[in-house]
Amino acid sequence: MIGRRPLLALPMLALGMPAMAAPGPIAFRMIRGGSPVGTHRVTFRDLDGGILEARSEVRVEVKLMGFTVYRYSHDTAEQWRGDRLVSIASRLDRNGTPGFCEGRAEAGGFLLRGTAGEARLPVDAAPLTWWRQTSFRPGVPLFDPRRGEVVQPGVTVSPHPCGGAKVVLVGGEGAEVVYDAAGGWAGFATTAEDGSAVRYEKA
Repeated sequence: MIGRRPLLALPMLALGMPAMAAPGPIAFRMIRGGSPVGTHRVTFRDLDGGILEARSEVRVEVKLMGFTVYRYSHDTAEQWRGDRLVSIASRLDRNGTPGFCEGRAEAGGFLLRGTAGEARLPVDAAPLTWWRQTSFRPGVPLFDPRRGEVVQPGVTVSPHPCGGAKVVLVGGEGAEVVYDAAGGWAGFATTAEDGSAVRYEKA
């Protein structure tokens, strides 16, 4: 999200089965060059009909000599029933340039539209909102919720010393995502276009 690109931009259950219980909130500080530049928070709540809602809020502000030179905000609301994405709505403001993504489950698929265009994806499509380790199962179609863009990164999953898993995405901006033994989102790292390392630490 610094320079020309943002830093960011996460077993099938039958629809009639109960959704997962809402987990607790997740909060990170973004660190670049040893200094905090933003925050990323995800909150959850249970809705009627076995729906789990996840709301992500990303805020970045980069300053140079006391002046703000870059602002970025990204808000996403997802609704899941079991392991199927029911709907998504996302709004982006990248230094004054807007972007959006909207999608909804339909019979036999998922209809996605956004700044990048429109696409019809398989029923198990998932957004790169990072908090869901199960989004990185083999064969799951992924999309970037900032612009509604279908992506095909190379994905590798390996054990992590924390007892959980490390997911590495190659392509585009790339990312390294860490999940704890319970499958909770525990860490994130990427490289900004200017070559600086960006990492998340728990807030």
